[in-house]
Amino acid sequence: MQTRINWLLMACAAAGLIFTGYKEMHSKPQLHTINSASCTPEAIKRIDGITERAIQSAKCTEREGTKPAS
Repeated sequence: MQTRINWLLMACAAAGLIFTGYKEMHSKPQLHTINSASCTPEAIKRIDGITERAIQSAKCTEREGTKPAS
């Protein structure tokens, strides 16, 4: 019984990964503006695509690193 549950859970996880991978492979990342409002954690979490979210986060981090010291 435990083995069947494990196989079912593994099949569900695999289906989820395949769906997410397929969705990400066939979508083109959209560019988002880089400003203080779009670099908040809430704004980044609202971005639907995983790739877009990663790009936005990296650009915001890069932007913060290039700010002059106050």
